[in-house]
Amino acid sequence: MAGGTIAAAGAGRRFGSIRPRLSLGVRRILLVAAIFAVWEAATGGFGGQWQVWDPILLARPSAAFAELIDYSRSGLFLKDLTLTLQAAFAGLLLGMAGGIALGLALGYARPVAETVEPVLVALNSLPRIALAPILLLWFGIGITSKIFLSLFTVFFIIFFNTYLGLRSVDPELIRAVRVMGGGRLHLARFVVLPSVFSWIFAALRTSVSFALTGAIVGEFVGSSGGLGYRMVIAAGLLDTNRVYAILLLLMAIAVALIEVAKRVEAYLLRWRPSSALLT
Repeated sequence: MAGGTIAAAGAGRRFGSIRPRLSLGVRRILLVAAIFAVWEAATGGFGGQWQVWDPILLARPSAAFAELIDYSRSGLFLKDLTLTLQAAFAGLLLGMAGGIALGLALGYARPVAETVEPVLVALNSLPRIALAPILLLWFGIGITSKIFLSLFTVFFIIFFNTYLGLRSVDPELIRAVRVMGGGRLHLARFVVLPSVFSWIFAALRTSVSFALTGAIVGEFVGSSGGLGYRMVIAAGLLDTNRVYAILLLLMAIAVALIEVAKRVEAYLLRWRPSSALLT
């Protein structure tokens, strides 16, 4: 009886935790459906009774989805998607690696950090789109220039979060570990790295979107393929349906990548207690 009671209690807890997620998922689906319904009606869908926008300027969702299906059936879709995602992921990984490494190095070298801070702030203030023509001159229209633009876009987000996370470690925790006889390795393992990882993952969701943005902007400026390149061509031909089809695809990709980042964060930081005010 006791075993059955415990099993039933565990099943009840699991069911109780699933219900809020299902409810949230349903609410989100209904919200997206309502947005698309209003959008469709405003662009002449459902018989054109409530048309507000000309479909030449704002494509109907139904037409954009139909164009996306045609685009996916062509040989260009897989090639463009692969090029864009390769540039975005390479820039994201390299930018994260460089930002974390430099953030940790300068976090432990305060005098050096104070010396180079104006240079880093100046570089971070540069508009990313202004760097695209320079990178195009340096690396050509291939994927390398898009990778470096994504890297530059992500690098400073990760760097500043890593640096601030290291500088924001609670001094009381450091003193407590030292009082208990802990050395530098214990401080790094039990105090510094958990604090820094929280700051890094806080920036990861933004970095995912920025990496994709960097790749697309690079393809806008100069490329021989990719989703951004295909959007520029479609806009030049006044193919509104394809432009909005690619926009919807990019939004779906960004949402999926951010959800993956959230799952990775939740798994790696599962030790961190959640705030009762946010639940």
